[in-house]
Amino acid sequence: MNNQHIQLQQKVIHYRSEVAKYKQLLQLAETELKREQLRNHYLQKQLEQMDECEQTIEKLEQQLLFYEVALEQEKKRKKEEKKERAHAYFAYATMIPEEKDEHVTVIGDFIIENSGNTPLNDPIICLRLRPPEHAQLSGKFSFRQLQEEGGWTFAIDDWRQKVKDGEYWLKPTEQTTLLPNEQLRFSSFELRVFHTIVVEAFVYFRQLKQGVSSFNHIVINK
Repeated sequence: MNNQHIQLQQKVIHYRSEVAKYKQLLQLAETELKREQLRNHYLQKQLEQMDECEQTIEKLEQQLLFYEVALEQEKKRKKEEKKERAHAYFAYATMIPEEKDEHVTVIGDFIIENSGNTPLNDPIICLRLRPPEHAQLSGKFSFRQLQEEGGWTFAIDDWRQKVKDGEYWLKPTEQTTLLPNEQLRFSSFELRVFHTIVVEAFVYFRQLKQGVSSFNHIVINK
């Protein structure tokens, strides 16, 4: 009876020890499970943030593509947009006489350039002398339609009165269209200057009815 009692006590102690051990193992397992759950929760949040970042990147890429296409279209539109431009200037030389009483001679070209991207038609130039009685203009122009290449003729009916006012309205006898980057010259004109004179110039086209003034003027003080 005593031996049996001792054996039972030993078994109780053993099983209590086993129960305590397994409780400890269970506690460790629960702790690890909680850690794993926290880790999974963290990873899930990370995945959700990655999904949000990917969605944001996709939206930004779509917006970028939209603006790139819009920019290309705008560049294409500007490239195809007609630009009607011209500029003109004098290139000339002045010959000073030895005697003060003799007239000064100016020989030069009036040059017109199409600086746009579309043809310009029906050019007309106006050379204006101020005051008109202080100089005399001559060159390749006439009131008739000259056949000579590079010739010019008066562009208006009342040209005689305009010449008296110091204005020479001229148009080329042949060329009527000036292509982009092309030049047109009223070449080898001669100006005999008796007193102080200012020569201005303007060019007109069918597309530029408001006219373009010359980049420079001829100014002779005498």
